[in-house]
Amino acid sequence: MTQDPGAAAPTCPRHPDRVSYVRCQRCGRPACPECQRPAAVGIQCVDCVREAKATARPMVNRLGFVSAMGTPVVTYTLVGLNVLAYLYGTFVMGAQAWQDAWGLWTGVGPVEAAMYSNVGTEWYRWVTSGFVHFNLLHIAMNMLVLVQFGTQLEPILGRLRFLGLYMASLLGGSLAAVLISPEIALHGGASGAIFGLITAYAVVLAKLKLDYRSLLTTAGIWLAIGFLPGMNISWQGHLGGAVVGALTMLAMLRWVDRKPV
Repeated sequence: MTQDPGAAAPTCPRHPDRVSYVRCQRCGRPACPECQRPAAVGIQCVDCVREAKATARPMVNRLGFVSAMGTPVVTYTLVGLNVLAYLYGTFVMGAQAWQDAWGLWTGVGPVEAAMYSNVGTEWYRWVTSGFVHFNLLHIAMNMLVLVQFGTQLEPILGRLRFLGLYMASLLGGSLAAVLISPEIALHGGASGAIFGLITAYAVVLAKLKLDYRSLLTTAGIWLAIGFLPGMNISWQGHLGGAVVGALTMLAMLRWVDRKPV
């Protein structure tokens, strides 16, 4: 085969000033080095790669969920919101005023609310209390565990399901604190939601027929520590979050199992 010496040199459609004799294996157009992407066979241009990603079928994992590829943005966003809330409450509002205003008060009725000016029963405290931490060690430990389990569960469940699991566990912890804690007390922290992630992950391991006993043992030890006198740990929130997290994951798995193939 001979090339016509009078024919114009092939140029990249995205960069007309660049000559390229390398062509995309999919569309056949020239692609300059900047627009070339390695493929299973040969080279593809960036436009074909983008089109292939847009039309590709979602990846379904062994549990039946559509996997969330890439960075676990929901997990890191939750960590960022907790850190921002801690900085705002500590350095702008003042730690005590922030905890009183955002935390979840239990054992408070109309009489107690009238007696104490710093307590409240607003509905939003069920959510905001999950972003209240009482000291640096408290938030550091919670965020460490959140990253540990969030980066495992979010890719498995998908972003929206993971966020739903987290919020359901958070509300479950608040519900248990309100129902079980009889005395006037201030509850806060992300640990209720995190215990939900731990038990949900144990359900995932059990579904995959992997060993989950060590994980439940560790969670049980942390839960038992909350019963020790002087620890000031909301074991009610931990228990509620753990129960709701496990039930939510079981419900998600049952829903996926019933979906038509």
